[in-house]
Amino acid sequence: MVKLEIINKKESLYYLKDSKNNNYEFSMEFYDIDESPKIGDYLELSAELLNPMYAGYSVLYTFGNLKNPCGRNTTNMNNIDIIKLIMKNKEIILKRLYG
Repeated sequence: MVKLEIINKKESLYYLKDSKNNNYEFSMEFYDIDESPKIGDYLELSAELLNPMYAGYSVLYTFGNLKNPCGRNTTNMNNIDIIKLIMKNKEIILKRLYG
């Protein structure tokens, strides 16, 4: 898992930075949560999702609650489809949604 800081946001376009100062830009949508991620929040996700050579790479990702039927049925934190959203007072585990 790679920890990325949200350094800027424009609607659903998120600008992210890792601990090595690599920058990433993804369009992301979040469902089943009370508030959207903000600048200064963090995402922990699989390094494969950041690799353009990975077959499932995309610049558009959608995430939602673990119980959402539109994603794979897993809670394994090592699974590529599971991410952690770290906000000021809480951590939320989400999964990648498809369809």
